[in-house]
Amino acid sequence: MVLFVVGVGYAILTAIVGDVFGLDAHVGELPFLSPTIIATFVTVFGGLGYLLLHNTGWSALPVAGVALIGALGVSAAVMFLVVLPLYAAQKGTALSARGMIGLEAKVITSIDADRLGEIVYVQGGTRHNAPAKCADPTTIPSGSQVRIIDEMAGTFVVEKV
Repeated sequence: MVLFVVGVGYAILTAIVGDVFGLDAHVGELPFLSPTIIATFVTVFGGLGYLLLHNTGWSALPVAGVALIGALGVSAAVMFLVVLPLYAAQKGTALSARGMIGLEAKVITSIDADRLGEIVYVQGGTRHNAPAKCADPTTIPSGSQVRIIDEMAGTFVVEKV
């Protein structure tokens, strides 16, 4: 029961710390050490162990073994069905934004010298909107064609064509 409560508490704390404070824990290329997988493992291990211990006549050692196998199975499923696809999608988005450099877009909200505007572009057959700022200290009116010359923290840097 203690591990179940610790797992749920860890999951809630990770969600609060990650969402409210904007913290993002990276453990390199080891997705099985992500907070999601750790919380899943601890929660399933504790919950399954508690259920088996109180609802079967088994001793602690077989209960721990079955709970360990169950927790590893559920954690592996979460890793392969949730964490890795989300990581791949996030990585693909970051690379695709850099891949837009050199392509043209249309300004839909004018871009002032000191303010962000908005552009629309087509990527992979899908229309996307993105914030943009001008490379030069000039204003680019709505409806203008621009060329994307850089990407900085999710904002495209553009120049008028």
